Amino acid sequence: MSAGDADQYREFRLGSSAASVSSLTGSNDSALKTLHQRPALLQDLSWSPRYSLKRAIPDVDPVREMVFSFYNDQLFRITVQYDQARTSGLTGDDMIAALTKVYGERLIAKAPRAARRDASDSPAIDMLAEWQVGDTRVTLHRSAYDVGFGLVVLSVPLEGLARTAAANAVVLDTRESPAREAALLKKQQDDAKVAEEKARATNKGVFRP
Repeated sequence: MSAGDADQYREFRLGSSAASVSSLTGSNDSALKTLHQRPALLQDLSWSPRYSLKRAIPDVDPVREMVFSFYNDQLFRITVQYDQARTSGLTGDDMIAALTKVYGERLIAKAPRAARRDASDSPAIDMLAEWQVGDTRVTLHRSAYDVGFGLVVLSVPLEGLARTAAANAVVLDTRESPAREAALLKKQQDDAKVAEEKARATNKGVFRP
């Protein structure tokens, strides 16, 4: 498979804009969630294809949910969670064989990867297989608890930029938090003073002892 063919999952291609992905999924504007605005715009769009009006037979789709992640309006990661009922009985080898037909031969790991837990405190996952074609990396995993399968398709360069931007955004938020809180407190005090003066002016004119 060429690098140009590997950078997509179904009809969704890495590097696409949020508007184009929203159009393909039929999602409205409220489905796009902004995670950070500085130093880069980071956004997520969650979508359940089984309940989409654009799917002719939604109940047979094995995908339970897809999350599209954007860095400065470029799709850099597609996270796929398969429905457990639709993959019941399938083994890791079955899933690997199906994905090999799409992404070619997988990378051969030097040693098995143990279950891991990421910084978001999500359930531990077992990494089953990995493919890399050009700048695109595809990873198949399974939850260590409910044996649900998941897939991640990402652009290695863009994912690196997004990871750095997210870390820097946390630093900025921490650094600027006291100033924002002080500004919010001042605004609340100013608003309260304006409301008090307005009430005084209204009540003073009509008060009769």
